[in-house]
Amino acid sequence: MKIDKKVTSYKLGLDIHGVIDANPKWFSFLSKIIIKAGGEVHVITGSSITKEIKNKLKLYKIKYTHLFSIIDAHKDITTYDKNGNPWMDQDIWNKTKGQYCAKNNINMHIDDSDIYGEYFTTPYLRYYHK
Repeated sequence: MKIDKKVTSYKLGLDIHGVIDANPKWFSFLSKIIIKAGGEVHVITGSSITKEIKNKLKLYKIKYTHLFSIIDAHKDITTYDKNGNPWMDQDIWNKTKGQYCAKNNINMHIDDSDIYGEYFTTPYLRYYHK
């Protein structure tokens, strides 16, 4: 697969859970060629950015230029239940990825959730894995 050298500002958004971790070999390849062609790969997740998340991306050999977390972006309004699970208003949660992609001029975002797609102006690819 070749990427047109003229498209050096290509920006791809990738979700971790249900996308990258469902097919790490493919997304590793894709992330490498986007960056090699001069583009950006934005890993966009609901999870907080922890050492564990970074290690998982390293294990999967995912190359990225940006790492974004819904929880981290909304720390001031995130609450946690007795099991440590994060919670915030569903509407705020669901539209955050779309807002991030619009603000950062992402060319396409790949995610496994139908609900997020409703909030995107950026092209949104719903990923299905087996």
